[in-house]
Amino acid sequence: MTKKIQLFIICVLSVLLFFFILDRNKTISTNSIENEQLISEATEHNLAEHKFEVVKANDDHMADDEFIANEEPEVEGIEVEEPINNDEDLRKPVYLTFDDGPSPATSAILDTLQEYDAKATFFMLEPAMRTYPDLVLRTVKDGHAVALHGVTHVTEKFYHSEQSALEEMTTAQETLENITGIQSHLIRTPYGSIPYFTDSFRDVLAESGFKLWDWNVDSIDWILSKDEFVQNVIAQIEKVDEAGNTPIILLHDRSETAEYLSNLLIYLLQNNYRTEIIDEDAEPYSFNCYDRCYRYGG
Repeated sequence: MTKKIQLFIICVLSVLLFFFILDRNKTISTNSIENEQLISEATEHNLAEHKFEVVKANDDHMADDEFIANEEPEVEGIEVEEPINNDEDLRKPVYLTFDDGPSPATSAILDTLQEYDAKATFFMLEPAMRTYPDLVLRTVKDGHAVALHGVTHVTEKFYHSEQSALEEMTTAQETLENITGIQSHLIRTPYGSIPYFTDSFRDVLAESGFKLWDWNVDSIDWILSKDEFVQNVIAQIEKVDEAGNTPIILLHDRSETAEYLSNLLIYLLQNNYRTEIIDEDAEPYSFNCYDRCYRYGG
């Protein structure tokens, strides 16, 4: 009887132990599965967050690139000047005229004119043409106009009579033609036509085909020092322009004028002027006598 009870107890304990072990394994298995699920979910979450951060970082980088690409570059220390109007049709004409040459200063004047692509008309003295024929030829070659200023540039000789004035211009015309092959009829009398170039003088030279040109802007470059003549010219140009007229600027073939000529040319460019030569077909401009003209010595 005792052995049966012992055997029964052993069987019951064995069954209990079996179920205990079975239940424990099930719990472990369940926990393992749950842990695996948690690990998997955590891994997926981390991957998703990492992917989001990568995408966000890429988007931010692309946005930065776009911002940099669209951002206006900053340029410091550069001043942009107003563009010069290069349309010839919109630029105002101006005539540069040089008297008393050619001279040793002519080369410098021609160099400066060439540098600024400017054109001029040179009223030349006959003895100077014979002295510097190469400069006369270069003046023509550079595209400038050549004109006549007589022979002596002496008041009492040139204005002695209508015939003396005619002879001086004819002599200058012949010398210029011999050097260049150009027969010019453009003339400017010594010191201008007022007061000694009376109506009778004008008639005689006009009958021989000469065309008288004076000026409406006097630089006085033979009196004013350094670049003062430039400021004088600018002031007069503005008045002539306001009156609706074309500036005809009187300059002289001298070294002081050559030295500061570039300042005047820069002003003309910046204020939309174009330099032109006086040609044979242009309408002449001369001072009106009114009651101001009289014969020299009269």
